[in-house]
Amino acid sequence: MWFWWYPWRRPMPARDLVMSCRRFALCFLALLLCACSADNKPAESAPEAEAASTAHAADKIAWFAGSVPQAFEHALETGKPVFLYWGAQWCPPCQQLKATIFRRPEFIQQTQLFVPVYLDGDTEQAQKYGEKFSVYGYPTVIIFRPDGTEITRIPGGMDLERYVGVLDVALNTLRPVGLLVESVQAGESLDAADWRLLAYYSWGQDSGKALGEQTLAQVAPVLAAACPENLADEKSHLQMLALESWLGNEERDTGLASQYREQLDRVLASPELSRSNLDTFMYYSGDIITTLAPSGGAQTLRDELLVPLAAVVADASVGVLTRLDALYGWTDAQLAALPEGASLGDADLAWVSGQIAQAREGLDTYERHAALNTIWQLYHKIGLDDEARDALTEGIEVSKQPYYFMSGMASLERKAGNTRDALDWYRRAWDAASGPATRVQWGSSYLLAQIDLSPEDAGGIRDTGRAVLAELAEQTDGLHHRSALRMQRVSRALLDWAAAEALEAGVFDQRQAVLATLRSGMEAVCALQSERPEVCDTFLVAEADTADT
Repeated sequence: MWFWWYPWRRPMPARDLVMSCRRFALCFLALLLCACSADNKPAESAPEAEAASTAHAADKIAWFAGSVPQAFEHALETGKPVFLYWGAQWCPPCQQLKATIFRRPEFIQQTQLFVPVYLDGDTEQAQKYGEKFSVYGYPTVIIFRPDGTEITRIPGGMDLERYVGVLDVALNTLRPVGLLVESVQAGESLDAADWRLLAYYSWGQDSGKALGEQTLAQVAPVLAAACPENLADEKSHLQMLALESWLGNEERDTGLASQYREQLDRVLASPELSRSNLDTFMYYSGDIITTLAPSGGAQTLRDELLVPLAAVVADASVGVLTRLDALYGWTDAQLAALPEGASLGDADLAWVSGQIAQAREGLDTYERHAALNTIWQLYHKIGLDDEARDALTEGIEVSKQPYYFMSGMASLERKAGNTRDALDWYRRAWDAASGPATRVQWGSSYLLAQIDLSPEDAGGIRDTGRAVLAELAEQTDGLHHRSALRMQRVSRALLDWAAAEALEAGVFDQRQAVLATLRSGMEAVCALQSERPEVCDTFLVAEADTADT
């Protein structure tokens, strides 16, 4: 939810950290196709202790016990498609997936029709696999034909019936989503199953697989317009997809606002369609209000959006994690309709706090990690930072991945201007992190925080950079995908830090020496890779210098 959170079905607009993570936690399921390992490492890599303790979660699924290449060989032999899931122990959306869909007997039974593959992002060479198959983030779920052809990427945020229904469609489909997009754009007709696959595709995880060189803002309106009127559910999903891509487009055509408002109103007028498109309201209510009712009518639109959100919050038959997500959307809508800088009234604050307290009472072991992540952000969003700290403290005490909540504490202290405390939490989070890719991610986060919050500490920045690179050097082909992206971000930050204006000569020389040390460290890492990643040639090289090479 709060960081490293990516959209599951929809595009992620440029928005505050809290919202970007919120969306990450419910609406996406992604499955990683990490094929072609040079060795025979087991594909499923959930730690044994985790697997033993989750007797009602992912371990009930008969995850394939061999390597990913072996899984695809087995798929060819048996004629079964591959269900590939890539996750991480710390990621709240992964925990939410395990706490809901993966625990349901109906889903577990359906996985018997597939070759189910589970790869943890900290598995050896997992980041290289993620890069090879364009995995966007944790978690990712992809369905492949037995011959390895990708069929679809499946989002979360659906109830079990719809999720199982989309898997049924994937089992019987003949054409991948990319070919379906081409058919629509060519004016060809699709059947109802094809439209369902398009409507419930994880567009935010596409990474160019179905879209190619096009953007979602270009494709989504075409799909929405072409979908037949009699497929009301599928058409509404594609219309909301188009709305979300329009909201996230900084160069959007404002002349389309009335069209999108009409489509939104039709969805809101139907209880069935509202419930089916709940993720749009949970994650985009604030943007919808500020964009479609910027100069008037904000309260009216807010009230319309609150109806389906409040209904879910009050529905005890709905899972607690979904109720918390709906509560976040409700809060976002309320705040968006208020004057800038205004806060919720006492009655609304009390109601939100009461709903949070009620949700916390019913949490089980499998739900707690994801729920506490939502809860602390909710408290922060409504201005109750002491309560947010209490929720983070609970997460640190009870979670098997306390470093995730330590990073949340660092973020909270940073926003509060408590620089020393923030840096301390970033460091503690890195110290507590486990798993090679995870440690690179948390170590680079600490390094970035040092550059931003303590730029004068050149020695500390150098030492942290060295330590992160030393850990990368111990990994087999670890400098790929998420780890490579983190190093690219570190590189940009360090180049800006070393080239800052008005630096005294001594300081400038000192910072350049740090860059030289870390360039050397990166070269040592690159020499150990079986294939030289692009980041090896761009790390700590100014953009003009890169263009000359």
